[in-house]
Formats: sequence, C-alpha cells, structure tokens
Amino acid sequence: MTTLQRDRYRIDTLLGQGGIGDTFKAFDRDTKEWVAVKAMALTAAENWKTIELLEREAEVLRQLRHPGIPAYIDAFYCDDEQDRIYCIVQQLAPGESLQTLIEAGWRATEADVVTIATQLLNILIYLHQHDPPIIHRDIKPQNVT
Repeated sequence: MTTLQRDRYRIDTLLGQGGIGDTFKAFDRDTKEWVAVKAMALTAAENWKTIELLEREAEVLRQLRHPGIPAYIDAFYCDDEQDRIYCIVQQLAPGESLQTLIEAGWRATEADVVTIATQLLNILIYLHQHDPPIIHRDIKPQNVT
C-alpha cells in the first residue's frame, strides 16, 4: 500500500477513475478515519490548465459546508519516484454509489426516485446560491451515494 503526505494517508483501494484523476479510499492516520483521495499525476495532465482546474476544485471544496457534500479535508502535492502528484482529500461518503446499487440489481421505487431527486436538487440549490454560482458538471450514478 502507498502512503501520502508524510505517511498521513494510507491508500487502500481504487474507488474510481475520472477525467482529471483517480479516486482512492485511504486511511487517515491522524484522524483514524477513512477518506477519499483524488489524485492526479502531473505527467498525466494534458496541460497546465488541467492542473489549475484541480487546484480550483480544491479551493471551491474548501468553502463548501453542506451535509450532502463530503467535507474538504486537505489538498497537497507529493512526489513519488516517477512523478509529482496533486491530491485532494475529502470525507468518504458513506454507503454505495447509485451505480453500484443498480449494477447489483437494486430497482428504485417512485418514493426512492423522489427522495434522491430532492436530495440532489437541495445540493444544487446550495451550490447555485454561491456568488458566483457553482456549477457541478459531473452528476452521474457513480457520483451519487
């Protein structure tokens, strides 16, 4: 297992792969809690704009306080033998993703759909009330827990 940030975060498993980076489940040795670490190797970045976007994402996450959004914990650069890596650490969302549930055969009732839609809309309302409004561009079953 890999460790990051002076051995604070111990990487456990890959949670997902996205356009900007990979997300891992990791153990925070300081707080003794599981967290999500989004990591992007700088050599994997298409250009410097990609790195700026990830840094901006960390800055936006740092400002957010909503029970439906995993809390920001940390952001940092670290080096391994081959690359420099930018990481964003957030609270690990409890439960399974909507995608995982659907793949396992779960079928939503009308009440389930209303509950999920209401929760998502409440988060979007919160995001859009910021100045400037925050636009989430990656709402999909893999990102909903």
